[in-house]
Amino acid sequence: MPLAVSPDAWLDTMHREYLSEYIKSGGSAVKFISGDSTTLANAQARLHDVAETEGYFHVHLDAANALADGKKQDLHRMDRFFFAATESVDWRGRATAEARAYLDSRGVVVQPGRDLKDLDGIAQDNGRTPADLINQFQRELVTGYIKDHGMAVEFRTAISALVRAQLLPDSMTPPTEEVLLEWFAGRTVPGAAAALKKIHIFERVTRSNARPMLASFCRWLPRAGHGGLIVTLDFRPYEQKKVPRGKRQADTLQALQQAIAAGASKEQLVTIIAEGAAEPAILYSDLAYMQMLAQLRRFIDEIDWFERFMLVVLTTPRFYDDASPRKYWNYDALQSRIGLEVHDAQRANPAAALVHLGGTT
Repeated sequence: MPLAVSPDAWLDTMHREYLSEYIKSGGSAVKFISGDSTTLANAQARLHDVAETEGYFHVHLDAANALADGKKQDLHRMDRFFFAATESVDWRGRATAEARAYLDSRGVVVQPGRDLKDLDGIAQDNGRTPADLINQFQRELVTGYIKDHGMAVEFRTAISALVRAQLLPDSMTPPTEEVLLEWFAGRTVPGAAAALKKIHIFERVTRSNARPMLASFCRWLPRAGHGGLIVTLDFRPYEQKKVPRGKRQADTLQALQQAIAAGASKEQLVTIIAEGAAEPAILYSDLAYMQMLAQLRRFIDEIDWFERFMLVVLTTPRFYDDASPRKYWNYDALQSRIGLEVHDAQRANPAAALVHLGGTT
């Protein structure tokens, strides 16, 4: 059994060495942790509490949760990962805040209670004409308010266009703002392609461009008042493989016999029986499983692409058991990156890429 780290020691290390400064200053990291369900749930919840306290944008992605239409999330697809990670972003609210910051930086005063779209009122408050303001907005916003070339061109174009829509709403059908809000969510509306072309966005967020979009989102987050992005990914649904009923019953019987021989309690035996009888509602194919392993390997290899980003992957101890049907030995490129670190033979390192959580000290 690998050396275990107490959850307290791991969380303290994550807070002290990563979340308090390193991630905020532009660093990024990928971590794998394993443990029983209770341990992982507690560690995930406490990590998000720390992230909240430190001002991070944080999300938990669970591949076992179905979408609103009942379909699987398919987080092994990079575009689905991006949409899930940004689902709770208030894009309109952030665009409004960006618009106010833009006006303030140009010395344009917006009186309390004044709607940003009230150009006549804003012009009057500042001793200017509406045409003068419109010309300024057109000149400065149409060419792109955000000029940070460290972000993907589609991302900064979309944000700039959203900011412009808060100040210069259009009469297009569908409105640019509506098209962009759907575009950020991976959805489309009739007429969206033509509206996107007018603002020089020529493709949807797909597997081919979702990675730079996520990197751009992480880079943009400080503008939105966050220290960075913290994602916990529950990988455990990908570990489970469909097992024929007879095989599942035989495995449960064997597990019961081993537990009884080890002196397991009644409650532990009941848990074994319940786990053996239940089959997950969502299962992923071998292809999806291998794609997820490849995606995690890419996150590790390309972590320098990202700024202010931490990905924590939740796994079970059996994923590292050579006897399991699905295990990290299935993909040498991944296990060589997280399992072959130089380590102390007597003490586990809580800052390691792979940490097994257990114990109390």
